[in-house]
Amino acid sequence: MIDNGPEASRLILCIDDEAVILMALAMELRRGLGPSFIIETATCLEELLEVAKEYLAEGKHLACVITDWIMPGARGEDVARALRDLVPGLPVLLMTGHSDTSEAETSIGVGGAIKVVRKPWRNKELLIALNELLNKT
Repeated sequence: MIDNGPEASRLILCIDDEAVILMALAMELRRGLGPSFIIETATCLEELLEVAKEYLAEGKHLACVITDWIMPGARGEDVARALRDLVPGLPVLLMTGHSDTSEAETSIGVGGAIKVVRKPWRNKELLIALNELLNKT
């Protein structure tokens, strides 16, 4: 696991079925957010839940999840629901290449804050949306 510094206790989980997207996303988040956040990635829901439970057991704060909307085996709302079972009200940043996100926003928005960023994302837009989401909590 990658810890971005000794003070890092806030965790951001990222899930996407495309490894190259996860790599680029994690790199941008680490560069844009600095050492105060731990950034972890997963390509499937089961892996993401394992990581979340491990960090929560260590007393880390799960700040938000960044999820792709449509993936094999799970959709963004499945990710949000599973993680909100662990952390009620968990903020969700939904990333999608689809133009109509109203269905996803409605289903994921139940039970916590949500922001949507379209793929391909612009780094500045991503960080602004994430900061707005984190400041709502």
